[in-house]
Amino acid sequence: MKKSVFALLLLMSACRPEPGDSDYENQGQSTRPDAGTDPNAGALPGPFPFQEGQRRLGVGFYEGGRSEDIAIDNTTTHVYLYESTVTIEPSEDHVEGRAADLVVHAGKAWLGFGVHWDAARNLDTWKTLHVSLKSADPGFANVTVAMNDTAKSFQLDAKKYGYKNDGEWHHLAIPLADYVAAGLKPNAVNSPFALFSGQGQPAEKLLLDNLYFTAD
Repeated sequence: MKKSVFALLLLMSACRPEPGDSDYENQGQSTRPDAGTDPNAGALPGPFPFQEGQRRLGVGFYEGGRSEDIAIDNTTTHVYLYESTVTIEPSEDHVEGRAADLVVHAGKAWLGFGVHWDAARNLDTWKTLHVSLKSADPGFANVTVAMNDTAKSFQLDAKKYGYKNDGEWHHLAIPLADYVAAGLKPNAVNSPFALFSGQGQPAEKLLLDNLYFTAD
């Protein structure tokens, strides 16, 4: 994420948020500290380095080369931590840039957070969502990666795209066509990335890094 995030309490009757019906209240800012003092120290190009001439979109949780970027500015673009189910802090165990983000379970019946845009955007020219995940904790055995349009959240099982709960980094490439097949409207996306998991113990952890979209 590499920027500060907002903690959010979603006041809903359902345990997993549907963005079209969410009531966003009680926002509090949580600063995500920078990683290191030298901006080039430990910088990595990632497992699939960006090359000039490619199209690559960053939406947060990414430091590498890109052709376009929608930065987390806490004004029109936010990271929401759903119902205090999770905290996020930096980690030196990373696959690109200078740091990854450590997702820490609050020990509740579920966990969720996501990148949200105040205004919906058209992503129909982007074809693949890439993200790297790492965990061996039971609370992250069943992870879903979601995208939301203005009406609904669509969650896909991360295991289908190569995620394993084995303590190793796994690089997922999820076709946006799979979200569209599930019902997503790609021209009206207001959350390009959200992550959910099931019940876990307090302080169980998952590492997240290398999140971007490609047009190939």
